[in-house]
Amino acid sequence: MKFSTQELLELTTPSGGRFVADSLAESQAFCRRLALGHYENFPVGSLLIPRHLQPHFYSIYAFSRLADDVADELSPNDEAKKFAALEALERLLLNPLETRGNPIFQALHETIMAKSLPVLPFQKLLAAFRMDAAFRQAETFQDLEYYCAHSANPVGELVLRLFDLYTPERAVLSDAVCTGLQLANFWQDFSRDLPIGRVFIPQAVLQQCGLESANLLALYDNSRKESGDSALNLVKERFSQCFTLLFQQTKSYFAHGRALLPTIPHKRLRAELSLTIAGGERIVRAAYEQQHRILFHRVSISQRDVPALLARSVRLFFTR
Repeated sequence: MKFSTQELLELTTPSGGRFVADSLAESQAFCRRLALGHYENFPVGSLLIPRHLQPHFYSIYAFSRLADDVADELSPNDEAKKFAALEALERLLLNPLETRGNPIFQALHETIMAKSLPVLPFQKLLAAFRMDAAFRQAETFQDLEYYCAHSANPVGELVLRLFDLYTPERAVLSDAVCTGLQLANFWQDFSRDLPIGRVFIPQAVLQQCGLESANLLALYDNSRKESGDSALNLVKERFSQCFTLLFQQTKSYFAHGRALLPTIPHKRLRAELSLTIAGGERIVRAAYEQQHRILFHRVSISQRDVPALLARSVRLFFTR
């Protein structure tokens, strides 16, 4: 389900415009169609999610998807319009009585009420989408972690809360897993992000390896140069050094976050988390093995990876 600019704007209004829903059931059905039609980075399509929790996963995903589309697709060259739309979404989030008719927010507010969810994780997600709308390269790794704390970590918190498993101790471990997953997503998407001028490696990390953002952008532009080009090879060599640092840092998040698994008594959720962590680790390992080639080719999990991935997830599941 892909929305036009006008449809996105209508979904930021209290009534939902042409998508107005007359009942909670209609609203939840809308979120379900949206979630199952296109889901990324949120386990809404998993068969491991208990049936009674599925509508809540759908409503949270629908909210995230709408905000993401607003930040990424609405008026690419008009930051003011994007920020105005994101502000409208935050007003709907904070004022449930004003959302009668909007299918996404009717369903979301039912989820918030039924599961006693705080609004802060949703506000953090909106803050991350504002950062996306006005992209600025991180200066330090701490800046990148700050972004992850808003873009990814709230998702883990909400999952724990949906299962009534949220505690401060689990939250720290969940944050580590979610930050690792967000970083893995960055590293596998160089070939998508560089063409649009987005460099997610912090400036300080690049400088540590004798690189600048312009070197990576030029490397992409000159990807068809002959391999004998000494300047090009130097950039590739330095990038490999740089990515080794990123690889080690990302691995450390997963290593820390794995301690979350033994604390999860719900077997379905533990299985989902085991698969998720194993998949994230596999993506990062595959990216590391590709070295500079990941600048031009997106790495992903293939059928050949499935046996090892399942074996890894089983080992994680039974870790104590």
